Amino acid sequence: MVKTEIKKLSSSKRELKVTLPKGKVDEIREDQAKKIRKEAQVPGFRKGKAPLGMVKKRYASLIEAYSLEKAVEKSLELASEQENLEILGTPEAKEVNFDDDGNLVSQIEFETYPEIELKKYKGIELIRDKYVITDQLVENNIQQLLKERAEISSSDGPVAEGNLVKVDMQELDESGVPVVGRKYEDVEFKVGEGRFDKEIELQLVGAKKGETKRVEKVYPEDFPQKEFAGKKELYDITVKEISIETLPELNDEFVQELGDESLKTVEDLKKRIRENLERRYEDESEARLEDDLIQTLLSENEFDVPKAMVDNYLNSLVRNAKIQFPDAREEDLRKAYQANAETMVKWYYFMEKVAEAENIEVTDEEIDKLLEETVVKEEDRKKIKENPNQMLRIKDDLFYEKVKNFLLEQAEIKENEIVLD
Repeated sequence: MVKTEIKKLSSSKRELKVTLPKGKVDEIREDQAKKIRKEAQVPGFRKGKAPLGMVKKRYASLIEAYSLEKAVEKSLELASEQENLEILGTPEAKEVNFDDDGNLVSQIEFETYPEIELKKYKGIELIRDKYVITDQLVENNIQQLLKERAEISSSDGPVAEGNLVKVDMQELDESGVPVVGRKYEDVEFKVGEGRFDKEIELQLVGAKKGETKRVEKVYPEDFPQKEFAGKKELYDITVKEISIETLPELNDEFVQELGDESLKTVEDLKKRIRENLERRYEDESEARLEDDLIQTLLSENEFDVPKAMVDNYLNSLVRNAKIQFPDAREEDLRKAYQANAETMVKWYYFMEKVAEAENIEVTDEEIDKLLEETVVKEEDRKKIKENPNQMLRIKDDLFYEKVKNFLLEQAEIKENEIVLD
């Protein structure tokens, strides 16, 4: 039996003050002295045969150090059993002293499962972006598809708007002297498209292959970036290559050559592109809404989580990232994923608390229904059911969706229409 005092430092951190009786401390000292005696090499005695009293005197400081370590461990063990403590990670002994009666008093900090007080999780305000896919956006995507399959042929004529060019550029100062370190080679762009700089691009019209042309770019006085406002840039641009881009004709034959048997006509293609865009932007909208849900609820219901659990989750994120980015430094990956790891661990415990408060759980019937909807063959469903890890993942996924959907149903969601063209 030990005397304990437990102080709450945060939602997941506790301070334990535990007093181990002198008699128990003396037992530990005696046990440690006997263990050291077995290995002690004392002159005049065979190994392990020296008198215990001599060993205690000769190795007093070592015995005391080992005894204190074991006594603190025993204090924590007994307190944990007595108070049903759930300890995560490695506890830290902040202070260890003997009181006037020879009892060992240890002050230990440890992490435990977070204690969450639900404050606000209903009626939060969120915004869902609703994207409108215009005919122009569909047309832009079709033009991009045509460009990807365009025929590129070399041209001997002068540069014309719409030509593809490859150039070398040398920036000059105001007096026309080349600026060191400001030479750019093999720059490629389509003249007049504006992806590089439309004002500079169009000044090349009429230039021939191999010709060097001096062009200038003047920024207006009210240019948003103050460092460029009113500034003039000079370049000597040498045209290295001129090419003509010939787009294929958009017709049913072109569509059928794309290799998708379900597409027969131009209208089929337009419909497919629209559906893909709608799906893509809807997914983006839902992902952003979910992220806003998480951030809003965690800010409304603040609590901390054990570092040990964040580290475990972070380790798994880093392991997966190393597979995807084998050349990345682990230190950089840990910094990149640290905030996400902490957020997701908090979100997991928050959802559990909401599920407990609202009696949300995943039933076997719901799991069976999901398997029937997503797994065609009965033998495949049977294999999944016989795999505990797969079943646990399915249950976790269903749990996440149920709690998330419940929280979204309780939220006040306003739609923000965004027209994409």
